[in-house]
Formats: sequence, C-alpha cells, structure tokens
Amino acid sequence: MNATNSDNLEERFDAGEDVLDHFVTDVVISTYRLVELSKILNLSALAREAGIHVQTLQAKIRRGTPLSGDETARIVAALKRFHLATIA
Repeated sequence: MNATNSDNLEERFDAGEDVLDHFVTDVVISTYRLVELSKILNLSALAREAGIHVQTLQAKIRRGTPLSGDETARIVAALKRFHLATIA
C-alpha cells in the first residue's frame, strides 16, 4: 500500500481506505495544555525558541484563543529540539 499524500487523499478516503498516515496525530497542544505546562516550563522561553512573539502567546493563553497550525508546529518543533513532547 502506498502512503497517503495530497494527490490520493480524497480518492483513498472515498474508497474507505485508511488515510490517517497523512496527518500528524501524535501531538496535540493547546493553550489549555500550555497553561498546565506553565507550572514546569517557562512559556516565554518556549515562545522565543519557537519564534513566536511572547506577547502573542501570552495573549492567546490569557484569552483561551486556539493556536494556529503554524504556531502549534513551531511549539512542537521547539519542544522536540530539546527532546520533549507533550501528550494530551
């Protein structure tokens, strides 16, 4: 079986085949989860490491605004650089 990609995703889905290999399903991070992690992680340092403005991340956490896909990817990548991961 070939890997699912953007070219065959719809065709495979319509055929009832498994398409989860096309999506990142092992990492979930949210502003709520970041609040939980703030007890053991410096979120300002994490934002800087991820290339996100500290004030932007703080505002999203304060308001409970969801992270964008890019922000999520940047935070996950920053955690991975330090061999860390989060599980919801």
